[in-house]
Amino acid sequence: MQKVLICIFVPFLEQEYELFVPINRKVGLIKKMVAKAIIEMTSNEYQVNNELKIVNKITNYVYDNDEYIINTDIRNGTKLILL
Repeated sequence: MQKVLICIFVPFLEQEYELFVPINRKVGLIKKMVAKAIIEMTSNEYQVNNELKIVNKITNYVYDNDEYIINTDIRNGTKLILL
């Protein structure tokens, strides 16, 4: 399974994380995986809501939950924001 290394910033925590995500998954699933990982890394300090968005930090593009990673501009080193 191919993966890309992304850098995701979480404003609530003022932290940036680097994660490998599979390219054959939808953004919505990746969003849930990232939120779950951040919850675990922060000992439940970060609370998840149903309206999370993944935004490209450079272009401000908001990714749709049904887009596959491979069909987006997300590549190795892409900087994203979890809102």
